[in-house]
Amino acid sequence: MSRSFISVKSAWRLVVFLALLLGVVACSRGTASSTDQEEKQAADDTLGLKLNALNYTDVPIGTFYVNGTWGGAVPGRLGSGGGSILCCVSLPSKWHPGLTVDLEWRDDNLYEKDPKGMAFRVVPVEKYDNLLDGYLWMLFFPDGKIKAYASEWMPGFPGFPEGLQAPDEACPDNFKVLNSDARCLKPDPRIKP
Repeated sequence: MSRSFISVKSAWRLVVFLALLLGVVACSRGTASSTDQEEKQAADDTLGLKLNALNYTDVPIGTFYVNGTWGGAVPGRLGSGGGSILCCVSLPSKWHPGLTVDLEWRDDNLYEKDPKGMAFRVVPVEKYDNLLDGYLWMLFFPDGKIKAYASEWMPGFPGFPEGLQAPDEACPDNFKVLNSDARCLKPDPRIKP
């Protein structure tokens, strides 16, 4: 009789133990799915943008990288119209102050000094609104000025940042005006209308 009492008591403990174990496993799975939901939400809050660059200088850029993603080569101004599109660079779906990208590049001037050398700069990303898809544009200007824009537009279109034209069509003194425009005071004779 005491033996069956112990067996019943042991069986009861085993049932309670298994119930607790199953409860812990179920709770941990609930936590895991909560974490999965948070990761999915974070992924939903990220844009995968096509990477492109425009070079408003006369010095070709042999190679560039944004946040470690290779962007290719960018010809000097006369050959730079934003034609080489690579994928992808991630940015938050909503712009926030302090948003930057890491840019590494080597132009022909640096190559002449050090063929393996790379320049580096942290570039602020200009403000963008309601972007669902598009491009991350790296813009290289004279005097070492560099800007990063997230935009759904190509240069020359009305929605493109700052109203900039493509470098191979822009007036050399005012990149917002076409070279053939009467407002271009010193048109570049190398650019044919």
